[in-house]
Amino acid sequence: MANLRGDTGPIDYDALVRIRDIFLDTEPLVSHHSLDGRLDPQPELNVTVDAGFGSSACGRFDVVWTENNCYNFHYRGDTGIEFRLNRHPEPNAPPKHFHTPPDAASRIPSCIDVEPPELVTRSILKCWRTALSVDDPSKLNSISNPP
Repeated sequence: MANLRGDTGPIDYDALVRIRDIFLDTEPLVSHHSLDGRLDPQPELNVTVDAGFGSSACGRFDVVWTENNCYNFHYRGDTGIEFRLNRHPEPNAPPKHFHTPPDAASRIPSCIDVEPPELVTRSILKCWRTALSVDDPSKLNSISNPP
């Protein structure tokens, strides 16, 4: 599974549908989305947004959610900036962790404490919007207990 290690369980397709709907209902910058079919062995949700950091004109969230409530929200801007907000077993990081920009290489504790897919999605969008509003990806993990 995309960037998920450990016993994460099978993909929760219904959660991906709910996450997609939150993106579409709450984020006006969504310009494209795709969700692999339910029978795909590793379905993933991809959401493109028409905004990015610095000179980036757009970015994409690749999302995986499992039945064990493990998740991966991986953002990639068109100029190369990346970050990830994850929840999964990882030997050298807390279960909920943030892979910092610009390349998502390091891991620190995540500011997101909530658990349900709907609240995690709203939290991630709030973190992204907050950082985007000041064009500063270092602010992505700085909110206290979003949403």
